[in-house]
Amino acid sequence: MKTGKTFFTNQLSWQLKRPHLVITLGDPAGIGPEVILKALGDPKVIANCKFTVIGSRSLLQAAYIKLKQHNLEVANPEQLSIIDLELEKSTEDKITTGIGNAASGMASFAYLEAAIKRTLAGEFDGIVTAPIAKSLWKAAGHEYPGQTEVLAQYSGVKKFGMLFVARSPHTGYLLRTLLATTHIPLRQVADTLTPELMRAKLDLLEECLRFDFGLEIPRIAISGLNPHSGEQGQLGSEEQDWLIPWLEQECRQRPRVQLHGPVPPDTLWVKPAQAWYGESTIKEKNNTPIQNPKSIIPNLPDAYLALYHDQGLIPVKLMAFDRAINTTIGLPFVRTSPDHGTAFDIAGQGIANPTSMKAAIELAVELANRRLEAVNQQ
Repeated sequence: MKTGKTFFTNQLSWQLKRPHLVITLGDPAGIGPEVILKALGDPKVIANCKFTVIGSRSLLQAAYIKLKQHNLEVANPEQLSIIDLELEKSTEDKITTGIGNAASGMASFAYLEAAIKRTLAGEFDGIVTAPIAKSLWKAAGHEYPGQTEVLAQYSGVKKFGMLFVARSPHTGYLLRTLLATTHIPLRQVADTLTPELMRAKLDLLEECLRFDFGLEIPRIAISGLNPHSGEQGQLGSEEQDWLIPWLEQECRQRPRVQLHGPVPPDTLWVKPAQAWYGESTIKEKNNTPIQNPKSIIPNLPDAYLALYHDQGLIPVKLMAFDRAINTTIGLPFVRTSPDHGTAFDIAGQGIANPTSMKAAIELAVELANRRLEAVNQQ
């Protein structure tokens, strides 16, 4: 698969054809340390990749001791590859499990920054990030909307996107949803959306589906903005004014992509929900995953382009709250992250669900392997 793209890859990974990923600890006061240790304690998760955790060894060890008190099967930090970023004692002393503050925010930013720099230097093939608290970054003096924007800025990338991916435990269907706009107030969405922005996001999505997921002729569904996609201008004019003309032009200019839309937002998610849960008659006959959801749902899109945050993420989290993964597309390396927060309220109790972290690691391995394959073929 020749891509013509430049990827940052680890030289040893390229020779061994086995990716090396770095996992950031996230906010150490949250559930990041717990879900990391639980995920890396699963032999199936770590079977096909080399992993290094970047964070504070002492904090990870403290999390391990607490988890072992609950008799949980978790990875032993003594047996992990860890880049230990020692914090000043005055900072570490202020970090308490379950109580996020400026100190834990400062630590989580330092972990991410170090991971990016080392990945760009060729030490790793990708980054898996544990959750951080944006408000605590701000309290620590770091003014960023989130980890995605830091990754893009440090990588020198102007065009990037948040793609949410989840695999159905019922059918094996892979749900992929890209957001055209992300963390902005709802009242700003209509003014922020433009043909230029939509074209940039569609470029990213097409490239990702083709190169990272191996789909030669991807099918993409694009949402409308207004109820019923504006209903001929009766419920909003954006579709008539520019979205439909823009989409018609894109259809002509992208012969290797099947574009569909603008789909009314309230019906956009019917087919993916059917693919996620499966047909009831099939489930009654056989509880094993359906190998090809496309065989029972005609014209099932490979991905969805939602126009704003909640339009895309309410259905994603409704179907896949514990399984969804955020992957940043447009970067010169792989980045995935669980699609959940720091959960300070349950941190340290041993009850955090590691499913999304496991899925984030598994997807990062899959994508990193595809990129190594692309480099090997160039």
